[in-house]
Amino acid sequence: MRRRAVSTQELARLRGALAEDYDLRDYEVDAGPKVLRVTGPDITGGGRSGLSKAALAAKEARYASAELLHGRDGLAPSPESSARGGSNWAELWPSARAMASYFGHSVRMRSVDAVEVNCGLGTAGLGAAAKGARVTLADSNPEALRFARFNALQNGFTHVRTLEFDWRKDRFTDHVGSLILADVLYDQGNFEDVFRMLKDNLAPGRTAFLAEPGRPIATAFFDELRKTDYRVRLDIERVQDAYSDNYYLVHVLRIKKDR
Repeated sequence: MRRRAVSTQELARLRGALAEDYDLRDYEVDAGPKVLRVTGPDITGGGRSGLSKAALAAKEARYASAELLHGRDGLAPSPESSARGGSNWAELWPSARAMASYFGHSVRMRSVDAVEVNCGLGTAGLGAAAKGARVTLADSNPEALRFARFNALQNGFTHVRTLEFDWRKDRFTDHVGSLILADVLYDQGNFEDVFRMLKDNLAPGRTAFLAEPGRPIATAFFDELRKTDYRVRLDIERVQDAYSDNYYLVHVLRIKKDR
């Protein structure tokens, strides 16, 4: 099926509507053969975005993480965020960038159905779409979905759809294909929900892609994952933080369900 073209007028209208509510910031994200254009609220200042407090908290957490620097190459684990929910969707997190790059360089996704849960700006899922996947970007925050939809369209992905969906409360009734989970292990309360989605919604023969940026809390999840019969492959992506000179080593897990 031929995809419809997105007019410059439509993009200008959608961007203008976002700009009425937020100060905007544009990013370029490596997704293999394609460089994604990603737009989000500018969290680095005050302005109209209403995100200045969240930006300050995130910045302080990031500077505090300098004590956790390891290696000789400016590498650091992604900082813990003190906020739960809130405006976390507005940041371009290292795990999202790493996942988009991983899809671009390492994974065949053509004609695969995939859902990114807790998608935020949609970066990770758009990396899969760039490789030919039929992607649904799901998030509980309607504002996140406004940006995710715009980001899909400005990259020409008219086949990508958005879905208001709280992955901790709402339920898919059946298999959804592949799952994309970028940085969801920041809270131990999420572990059970990840295992539930793997059991109930990962289609047999499909793969869940989970990106985790080195949070100590995630160790307990990995311990439990080893006890299951899923096939797991671990890769590492090195990405630069969008807001500092730090680099992050992000774990990317392929979790395969055979039957």
